[in-house]
Amino acid sequence: MDKAFIEKKLNEQKNHLESLVKKAKDNGISQVEIFSSYGYAEEVTLEKNDLNNCTATEENMFGIRVIENGSQGFLTTNHFPSLWESIQEARDLARSQTTPDSDLVLPDPQELEKRANQYDESLDSLGLENLVEIAKTTLNWKKELFPKVNLDSGDMSLSKGFKLIVSSKGIGASELGAGISASVMGMAVDGSDVGSFDYDSASGNDYPYFAKKWERAFREFGEKCMGGLGAKTIPGFKGYVLLPPDAVYSFFLGSFIGSLNGTSIRKGKSKMAGKLGKQVASSKLSIWEDPTIDNYAGTTSFDREGQATHTQSILNQGILDTYFYNTYEAKKAGLKNSNGFATGGAQSLPGCGPRQLQIAPGDSNKEDFFKMKEKVLFVNRLSGTSDGPSGDFSGVIKGSYLLENGVKTPVKEVQIVGNVFDALNQIVGISKEGELLGESYWAPYMLLEGFTITGAE
Repeated sequence: MDKAFIEKKLNEQKNHLESLVKKAKDNGISQVEIFSSYGYAEEVTLEKNDLNNCTATEENMFGIRVIENGSQGFLTTNHFPSLWESIQEARDLARSQTTPDSDLVLPDPQELEKRANQYDESLDSLGLENLVEIAKTTLNWKKELFPKVNLDSGDMSLSKGFKLIVSSKGIGASELGAGISASVMGMAVDGSDVGSFDYDSASGNDYPYFAKKWERAFREFGEKCMGGLGAKTIPGFKGYVLLPPDAVYSFFLGSFIGSLNGTSIRKGKSKMAGKLGKQVASSKLSIWEDPTIDNYAGTTSFDREGQATHTQSILNQGILDTYFYNTYEAKKAGLKNSNGFATGGAQSLPGCGPRQLQIAPGDSNKEDFFKMKEKVLFVNRLSGTSDGPSGDFSGVIKGSYLLENGVKTPVKEVQIVGNVFDALNQIVGISKEGELLGESYWAPYMLLEGFTITGAE
């Protein structure tokens, strides 16, 4: 399976889908959209410190959407020969709806910017045998560097494929993609002392880049697991919280991003409704969407509806600049077009959200955060509950540390409560350094103040 084969398959499929759309229009179906996602993957898995399984899978899914008189029918199929019948079925589903909406229409085509090719042909020289070698190397690292770390599971995969969208409105867009990735989950065990469960991963568009990043990621995984041994209970306090890049999203920023969804805004389920142009976060925080960066996983010229994507400001020094709209939500908001934030794939209707967020670095050195005299809770991850509309969250901190005067103490049975939207204004420091998460999102370290931390003592 190489790039030439996938390109040939893409071109043949594009011609067929275009002919189906023409047939639909000739038969009175004026609004039809077909979204195709094709993927071929080879995978090696780990389980309980050993090789587990090797598999190769191929999947092609088609999402078919028909809109008729303001009503929508949608279905997903993987049966290529019966796509015409599926189009007819989607039309019948649309006709069965009883609540038409004039804002429910397919978008018109837009001119798309050319993006850099996201398929590195060097990956075509790799296969299952290479993934097995990566897995064996990973197990050797565990044995030699972190013998007390138990690998509960792991995954090494090589994936290739394309996405394609064709519609009766004249939209026709496609892109190839390929990547290699690896991940592990586990914990350190030393007799009766069991550390916190942890996880890490790495991915890339070419092997040399991936190999370097995976070795670093695995070492960080092992160190985090080992660092959780000997965890102690601590008294509660009110003070600082330090978030590493991955926790910046998982801990609180992800919930804020979700509140900018056009659907949540329209339904009155977001505290960010009516906040455009207003200060909603610390002036230290700036975030933007950038789907143009070469070799990033979220780089694309078009969204789920075939609309153009481009760099857009989300937060500019704490001021809210935009919401996330697909075509339907944009029309509901009184806009002529969406802003290129339709998400999803062949197995879902278009949603609303970003693909490749970037957070502006700050002016602090991350090492200074670790040397503060005051008590600082380093939060690796949070196991708990959160309420999207209100932003309230609470839970137990996992794999985390108490930092004080440069001393790092692993902690357990520590709870934290807070509010996502309040936390946006509790940022007191952002690091110059950061990390690329999932080859898509870039995030720095963040220091926040004013959190209530409950210990076991």
